[in-house]
Order: sequence, then C-alpha cells, then structure tokens
Amino acid sequence: MVAIRTWRPADPWRALLLVVAVCYGLVQLAVVTPRMGLGWDEVVYVSQVDPRVPETEFIAPRARGITLLVAPVVLFTSSTEVLRCYLCLLSVLALYASFGTWLRVRSGPVAPVAAALFASTWAALFYGNEAMPNFWVACGSVAAAGCFLRCVRQDGGRGPLLWLAVSVAAVALLRPPDSVWLVLALAAALAVPGWRRLRVAAALAAGLAAGWADWVVEAYVRFGGLAARWQAAGAANETGLHVTLVEHARALDGPLLCRPPADCGPVVTSWALWWAAIPVLVLLGLYAARRRDRLAECLLPAAAGLAMAAPYVFLVGYAAPRFLLPAYALLALPVAHAAGFAVSGPRRRGLRRAGAGLVTAGLLGQFTLQGLTLGEVAALRLQRRAADAEVAAALRALGVRPPCLVYGEHAVMIAYRAGCQSHMVLSWPRDTAVPAAVRAAQAAGKQVVAVDRGRRVPAAFLHGWRKGPLWDVRPGRWHVYLPG
Repeated sequence: MVAIRTWRPADPWRALLLVVAVCYGLVQLAVVTPRMGLGWDEVVYVSQVDPRVPETEFIAPRARGITLLVAPVVLFTSSTEVLRCYLCLLSVLALYASFGTWLRVRSGPVAPVAAALFASTWAALFYGNEAMPNFWVACGSVAAAGCFLRCVRQDGGRGPLLWLAVSVAAVALLRPPDSVWLVLALAAALAVPGWRRLRVAAALAAGLAAGWADWVVEAYVRFGGLAARWQAAGAANETGLHVTLVEHARALDGPLLCRPPADCGPVVTSWALWWAAIPVLVLLGLYAARRRDRLAECLLPAAAGLAMAAPYVFLVGYAAPRFLLPAYALLALPVAHAAGFAVSGPRRRGLRRAGAGLVTAGLLGQFTLQGLTLGEVAALRLQRRAADAEVAAALRALGVRPPCLVYGEHAVMIAYRAGCQSHMVLSWPRDTAVPAAVRAAQAAGKQVVAVDRGRRVPAAFLHGWRKGPLWDVRPGRWHVYLPG
C-alpha cells in the first residue's frame, strides 16, 4: 500500500513563503533588469576573480564573501546578464531559507508576512541581484536568530547548532563588523534564565572565528597586520562617534550613498512617516507577542535588528540605504506580529475588521511607496550604467586596448568593461602636476586615457592632452582625453 503523506500545519505557510520568494525574484527581473551594468563596489568584488580584467584595488574594509559568491559565474563568463540572473535566483533561495527557519520556530503567518514586508522594500529588491553584501547579511542574520531560538529551546538536536554557526560564519565572511553586533545581541540573550547553553555559545564563537579567519589572514598578508588593517578600515569608513539619523532619513527615497560630495536632498515626508512607523509597529508587535506568550520570538529579532542598525547610525560618518537592510529584515518579524494581532487579536468582530482594513491599507501603502521609489532608482541607475558601457565602447573604437589605464569619473566601471586598470576620481586634482597613477602607468608602458562628463577641462594637467567629445553618450556631456 502506498503511504500518503499528511499535510502538515506548517505546509500552507511554507507554500505562502515560497510564493513571496518567487514574486520577489520576478519583480527583480522585471524592474531591476539583468541588463543593468555593474556599479563601483560590484566591480571591485567581481574583478578579484574575473580572469579577463585587472583586479580593482581591494581596500581594507572590504571582505571576500561576495567575491566567493560570484566566483562560480564570473570565472566562466563576463556576462552581466548571467551574473544578475544567478544572483536573483540565489536571493530567492536565501529569502525563502532564512525566513523559513522561523517556520520551524513556530508555524503561522508571521514568517511569510515578515518576508513579504522585507522583500517589498526597494532596497531589498534593488540589492537582491547586486554583487553587494548587505542583502545577504540580512538573510544570514534572520536565519541566525531563528536557529538561535531553536537551539535554546532544545527542539532540534545538532542541526540548529550547525546552521547557527554557518549563518554567523556567512555574515562574518560578508561583513565582519556586522557579525560582531549580531553575535553580541544573540550572546546577550543567553543570559535569559533557562537559555544558558554552553554549546550555543560555542556555536556562536565557532561561526565568528570561521567567518573572520579570511579577513584576519589577509590583514597580515596584505595590510601589515590586524591592527593596521582595522585602522585603515576605520579611516575609510569614517569610523568614530557620529549621529547620522538625518543622513539616513535623507537617503530613504533612493540615493545609494549619502556621503560628500553627493547631494542626498531633503527628507521626504512620506518616507519620514514610513520610517517613524517602524518603531511604533515594533512596540505593538512586542505587546501582541507578550499577550500570546510569544515575547521571545519577537524580542530577540527586535534586539538584534537594533544592534545591527546602531553602528551605522552612531559609528559611521555617512549613510546608505543598504546599510540598514539587516535591521529591516529582523524588525520585519515583530512588525508581522503586530499585523497578525491587528487582524485576529481583538475579540470583537468589528475591531478585527477595522484591524484587517488597517493592515490592508498599510500593505498597499508599503507596496506603492516602495514600488515607485524602486522604479525611479532602477531607471536612473540603468541609464547611468549604460553610459559607462557606451564610454567603454567608444574607448575601444578609439583604439584603447590593454594594458591601459582609465583615469577620471566613473573610471572603475568604464575600465572594467574596457579591460583596463582604473583610477577613479570624485574630485579632480587642482594642481598642474600629473597624478602619480598616470605617471606610473605611462612609465610601465600602458596606454592612458582620461574621461569626464563635464563641459570644461576638469584638471590643469589635461590642458596639453587631446580632447574629444562623446556626443552619443548620455546622461552628461562626456569627453575623452588622450596624451598629446
């Protein structure tokens, strides 16, 4: 007789989570198209394993996690479209797996609703198929918090311990400092009576050590030691005592980086209201979880989310929307508790209907606000990165071939497509001396070219160079400069 598998209570919620993850991937492909070129940070990570181009400078703060993630594709093809589709598929699996961990903590709508809330943010959609670490750190943090709860409740044997260590190691491999704040939040939870588990502490420590190992070893190999690399990383990230709440608020509606000389614009009212609603909903979620004797399932991700947001708000001197992705992912869990309580918590049917209406209106507002912003962000970046590809094609038409150096605006992205080394400038030098990078390239026999999208000659040392306009490249008025 053929045995028929029974439909477990968690299965419909797991199916709903799968639908959320698939929709997340489809929206990525539709809006953040695979045709979008690589950004500056992406080129840095990808070029480390691309055998067809020179490596872009890998500075002290960066870690090798993303490079390892993209290596299986980049080693075999330079196609941006293939890389985007690969990362899109992986992001769908990561979203499903990380929030699926919470279905093992407790069956119900919280995990799929939280996944939908996080996945519908424009930053999660934009960075899902970008070769950047923040989305993956967010998924690893959600998975680590879920595995931690399973471990302290002794309901999974060695499996949750292993996955806890793996999740922490993945976060550490991607962004080592983020993993410290995550582990601090989880380790603090071990002080809860009944949760003191030596093996859980050992799993946290093992994951942290495994993830940090590569960064520490490279510190001694390339940066003169751990202390020297840490100091260099702090200088690059403007680490110190800062309060950047205003900068983060200004970056909510789409600037990818809020750091001089970039102008992030004012705080947008609709986004300020969205941001202000998060702590209110988190508190409501904590209240709802306490009413249902689920406080630990809500308090732990809330504390971890705040812990992971704190360094970017108080210790880093600039802002970027992607920095807060791990916090948004973790805080989505208590917000989902609040939504569930609003729909099914009140005893009176009228209050439940009102709660359902509020939740529906909130979701529609979330999808509308995030969707409109995503469309604007993606369209602008698609246009700008297409211009990088057009400039690279123009350079090839002018006879620029490796070995070569591209100096100037967007040089990293342009040089990657042209197969050259790069030196990118955010502000052109004001003196008449030829920059050291240009002199070194010329001394090494490399072809040198400078690119700029302004009207005037951007630097004094270029006055003796041949200037040519690139009329067909937009946006901007691009010019190329070749040594006389």
